[in-house]
Amino acid sequence: MFTVTSGTVFAFRKLSFKKMVIAIWLSVNSVKGKAALQLSRELGVQFKTAWVLLMKLREAIASRRDTMMLGGEIEIDGKYAGGHIRPKNKAEDRIDRRKAKYQNHKRLCALALRERGLGRPGQTFTRIIYDEDSDAAWAAARDHALRTAKILADEHKSYDHLTGLNKLERVNHSKAYQTNDGINTNQVESFFSRVQRAYIGIHHRFSLKYFDWYIAELAWREDVRQTSNKSQFFEVLGRALTRPTSRYLCGYWQGRKPPDLIWKGDAA
Repeated sequence: MFTVTSGTVFAFRKLSFKKMVIAIWLSVNSVKGKAALQLSRELGVQFKTAWVLLMKLREAIASRRDTMMLGGEIEIDGKYAGGHIRPKNKAEDRIDRRKAKYQNHKRLCALALRERGLGRPGQTFTRIIYDEDSDAAWAAARDHALRTAKILADEHKSYDHLTGLNKLERVNHSKAYQTNDGINTNQVESFFSRVQRAYIGIHHRFSLKYFDWYIAELAWREDVRQTSNKSQFFEVLGRALTRPTSRYLCGYWQGRKPPDLIWKGDAA
């Protein structure tokens, strides 16, 4: 039987349309994200129902990146987050997890390109990668930044080759947060602070399998933070109703699972 939700992310739903609308409103009203456990209590549904519904919304929101092109001034940076690695009890047994040779991919890097808006928040493009490397930075800037844009980056060597794509200006954070002529990456750092607060205060952990969708949702929240709840609600509802039925989440609890949502290169 055809309904208004047929062919959308809500296809084959068992939850009432009224509760789904309420769930969207409660989600957009949460500044740093919505926990599935809290939503399940507010709606009076099982945790699994609330979790899948929120993930469907995140998948729909993440799809906005497909055609995203940033212009003007763009800040680029990466942030490691996700899984927690318990440090050894004794100080002499601990290792520096920031070093590449000690990475075990229990933590992933969220690469972000943050557009500086003119009198408004700009757009934020995100992508999950294993390590902050030059190939990922190059591909993201190549595909989602206008060639006329100026890119601002810190001293990390991953961004050295972006000079071949766009005008590039740098700030060395080991010396200062901002150069004498005003070069900084404060806006992308502000976005990462939202990610950190969502991690600590709302979700307490990010599943590495779905880390990409969590970060994409938080990027959207950063971009629309100055718009009304009404506008945010109708944007999410619109994206959900125009997004095709999820290949990964429809039938999730019956065994269908998405692949790891991690960028592995152009040839992947």
